Amino acid sequence: MRVRKIPTFVSVIILLELGYIPGKKIGFYCKDPLISQPYHGETINAVTLLVSNLIVIPLLVLLLTDFCFKRRSMPWMWMNDAWFIYKDFLTGCGLVLVLTEIMKALVGEHRPHFFDVCRPDTAENCTAGQYIETYECTVTKYSHHFMADTSKSFPSGHSSLSVFVAIFCSYLLQTRLSCIAGQICRMFTICLCITWCMICSLTRITDRRHHWWDVAAGMLLGAMCAIYTAYNNHSKIKQECIPRVAVSTTTLVDIKNKSAKSEII
Repeated sequence: MRVRKIPTFVSVIILLELGYIPGKKIGFYCKDPLISQPYHGETINAVTLLVSNLIVIPLLVLLLTDFCFKRRSMPWMWMNDAWFIYKDFLTGCGLVLVLTEIMKALVGEHRPHFFDVCRPDTAENCTAGQYIETYECTVTKYSHHFMADTSKSFPSGHSSLSVFVAIFCSYLLQTRLSCIAGQICRMFTICLCITWCMICSLTRITDRRHHWWDVAAGMLLGAMCAIYTAYNNHSKIKQECIPRVAVSTTTLVDIKNKSAKSEII
């Protein structure tokens, strides 16, 4: 995957997010408890998600795997390798986000707080269980983008992106920190990646921003894209960890003496 694909992914994501590519509008069942939850905001917003998963976590992992343990004396080589891996990582993230946005637009599933945010005009006097296909939202305090987002529950973008980052970074750590000296640091960092992934995913359920199956589908999508990206870039990521062998001066002297004796004989 090449870096020139990233602008294409970004363009598609922006068009889908801003509503220039219209999504599917579906109806709802009157007084459906699954979409009658109150809206209380979100624990992890989009900015926090993107900054942490696209910048902070991957750069820290690359710094740990290449610079701290392997390339201290050759920083230019570390930066070159890290940049190529980071570009492929961003391309994989773009793939995840594009697929997520396309699925959101095609499915058009309502979020758990749909009634609270939209308050459809035909939902007041309807019979419980009745399917209503034509409606208009009556709430005007939210932006058009936010209102359209209430019908983009499936799949969860938070879970798809965070799982992709967790698996890809864990694979990076497992592959490039295979020496004994990095085992503790490797396991600790992998646990941190997985923990952050679970926080990003599970808070979408507790915040009533997604149904549990939205989060599960997002996690599956992120895992599949991470495996695909890691497989395509295995040759770049895979490196042998060569441990540093301390050779004593006594050993070197002995070797030289033995060589000298053999020449005399």
